[in-house]
Amino acid sequence: MDEYVGIPRDHSQSYHTFMWENLFKHIDIDPANAHILDGNAQDLEKECQLYEQKIKEAGGIELFMGGIGPDGHIAFNEPGSSLVSRTRVKTLNQETITANARFFNNDMSKVPKQSLTVGVGTVMDAREVMILITGSHKAYALHMAIEEGVNHMWTVSAFQQHPRTLMLCDEDATLELKVKTVKYFKNLHDTHSCLMEEEL
Repeated sequence: MDEYVGIPRDHSQSYHTFMWENLFKHIDIDPANAHILDGNAQDLEKECQLYEQKIKEAGGIELFMGGIGPDGHIAFNEPGSSLVSRTRVKTLNQETITANARFFNNDMSKVPKQSLTVGVGTVMDAREVMILITGSHKAYALHMAIEEGVNHMWTVSAFQQHPRTLMLCDEDATLELKVKTVKYFKNLHDTHSCLMEEEL
């Protein structure tokens, strides 16, 4: 879904390495079917266009799964990003660089200043979307994502308009939600559990 510009693909903090270490090497996948943006491509704009083309040629995205940041960003679609954006080169804001310094020995000078990222519009075209939200530090972002209106300053809020989005969160992430919202979803869970027990 995204990649830093200008770091080697085998760098410990590249998303290429992350995906291979945490997913692809654990499943039966033909490497030719693992499409990761190349942050070292000669022509970054063309790389983004080719990525969109590959998605189209594959019949679209069946399931997009990703997390969010405390500011509600998805992929590298930071606050202020267009909600109809496509895969593109993105200059990272200072907050993202500061937050990601923890992955680069707290040295902000080593954090890449640009990335390639799928756009919000690219993700909105997926048939299903699953957003993972964990921890109290993302609680306000979850609140903005589901209890407030769609807003380009909280890019995750765009998925209110997607017909098949699942926001999967832990209890800590619900700390900023209105009590009625939490109660509603807990009741849904309880009802679902009862129905499942009856079927068994």
